[in-house]
Amino acid sequence: MTSTRRTALAAAAAAACLACGGASFAQVAVQLRGGAADRVVAVATPLEQGLEVRTDDGRGGEVRDLIPWDEVRGVADGDGRHPADAFLAMAEDLWRARIRVARRDAALARPLLERHWERLRGASGPTAQMVAEGLLRATVEVGDLRAAVGPWIACLRLGSAGTPTRFGGLEPLLDDGTGLLPALPPFVPVEVRKALIEAHAEAGAHARRIAPSQDAAPLIAAGVALRMEGLLAVAGGAQPIAPDESAAPDAPALRVLAAIEAIVVAKDARTRGEAVAAFDRLMPEPPAFLATWRLAAIGANGARLARAVSGDARAAALAGAALENLAVPASGLDRSGLVDAYAIELAGELLREAGDPASASALDALKAERLRESAVRAGPTPPRSDTSRTDAP
Repeated sequence: MTSTRRTALAAAAAAACLACGGASFAQVAVQLRGGAADRVVAVATPLEQGLEVRTDDGRGGEVRDLIPWDEVRGVADGDGRHPADAFLAMAEDLWRARIRVARRDAALARPLLERHWERLRGASGPTAQMVAEGLLRATVEVGDLRAAVGPWIACLRLGSAGTPTRFGGLEPLLDDGTGLLPALPPFVPVEVRKALIEAHAEAGAHARRIAPSQDAAPLIAAGVALRMEGLLAVAGGAQPIAPDESAAPDAPALRVLAAIEAIVVAKDARTRGEAVAAFDRLMPEPPAFLATWRLAAIGANGARLARAVSGDARAAALAGAALENLAVPASGLDRSGLVDAYAIELAGELLREAGDPASASALDALKAERLRESAVRAGPTPPRSDTSRTDAP
């Protein structure tokens, strides 16, 4: 904050204090961004969560409010200095990052958010919510899904699903009904699977470390990370390991992921039919991304069952499972491109095992094409002009 602005704020605080006869509830001036009027408050306390301000309620009590740091431009009391000064550099970074994310300028926003990510990752409140959502948007925009895992799980921990976005005008990233992230499926090709498993393991461990026993949201977030970690591994052919969910509250995301995994690991066709029916009862009208995951789960189970067949019937079983997987790209439902690539990859493996290398090679080429298309869709979009703000960075 410039010395001129600091002096003006200090003068405003002093004038307000004198106007109240020196009363203690008008001593700190807070300058806000975005054209909002300055506020003169009794107390302003800098916290990691934001700037906590207290004002007189006119009845002998006080009103407390928490202002996100990205909305704070300056703070001064009567002598022109305030402990909040130590937070103002971060506040300016976060303001610039928020504006850039809103303009879909991930390349410029991401470094500013990552600069403060570790500091705020375990915090609560509106500042941490903005940073988690902003970093999630910035990483998804450029297709860096491994880096998106931590911010997504943080958004779940902070209860961001279903709450108004701080980035007005941008489409929601999380599914309103479950909090799942459509851009981050559990069915992905081998090139990215290991990195995503590791990222979910790390994010889940972080959420568990900071989860207070009485707060459901962090436990749900940790449970979702654990479920996704296991489902990614199972979709890649690993044996299922039942997660310890004794402390995890019931939540739509956990129910959906458990239902998807039950389809993948079904021991026979009858059990799979029961698992699919259970999913359909849980999600009678699933959004497109969950309909895609359902199809991929059926295909993954088909591969498991076909590989267990021996003798003369094995080749036909493998070829049939390959066709089952090709129903995923044929549906046209996958917007991420990753689930299509996963199913095509698995179909190619099955055909190769069935003794049809020519068809398998054709599917390898189709998978590569899908991955290229996915990278294009996940790439940065041109920044939008923002004429609604005169103080935009």
